[in-house]
Amino acid sequence: MLPKEVKGAQLGQIMRGFASSLGVRCEHCHVGEGPDLSKFDFSSDQKLTKRTARVMIQMVQAINQNHIAKLAELEDSPQEQVEVTCMTCHRTQAKPLMLGDILAETIEKDGIEAAVVQYRQLKEKYYGGFAYDFSPGTLTGLGERLAAGGNFDAALSILQLEIEMNGESASIYFTLGGVQARAGMREEAIKSYESGLELAPEDWKPFFRQQIERLRNP
Repeated sequence: MLPKEVKGAQLGQIMRGFASSLGVRCEHCHVGEGPDLSKFDFSSDQKLTKRTARVMIQMVQAINQNHIAKLAELEDSPQEQVEVTCMTCHRTQAKPLMLGDILAETIEKDGIEAAVVQYRQLKEKYYGGFAYDFSPGTLTGLGERLAAGGNFDAALSILQLEIEMNGESASIYFTLGGVQARAGMREEAIKSYESGLELAPEDWKPFFRQQIERLRNP
């Protein structure tokens, strides 16, 4: 996948770039263990991860050369060229899943309590970096997704975790009220909308009043 003239220090720099992008070491793709690279069989294609890496490199090259390059042709004036790299998706993780997807998988396998514990552990380990998005909205989106699938208990737990982790906001209370209403929790939904109404800017308040009125006078 790399030009034949790439050798020595330049090749090492490229390999270190792959490793840091995925948060792995040489043995992730190459046959060998430990710090002594002279004992590695770098020519071996035994590992699936090495064969997978070739396909991923082809994908990145295709995106940059065949797609992003075409976007530049649409611009009226030259813009700074955007380039996709391994880090763009992997964000120092070997398996580049988004935080919401990781938690949803855990909820399905092990339940909501395990997912809450997992979120706290991931936040303690990765907060401040860019491996996962802990900003407001990630848990809200997951809560909406769970509610859409009918898992209201898990959705409500995730939304309460959002409030605990990222504070109260009009938007989270609007989502919480909507999920509670769909779950048949009319009084709780009204209280959530009322809490959101207090926090909402003036142009948002009519939306909260409309939902409160709808629940009080169905």
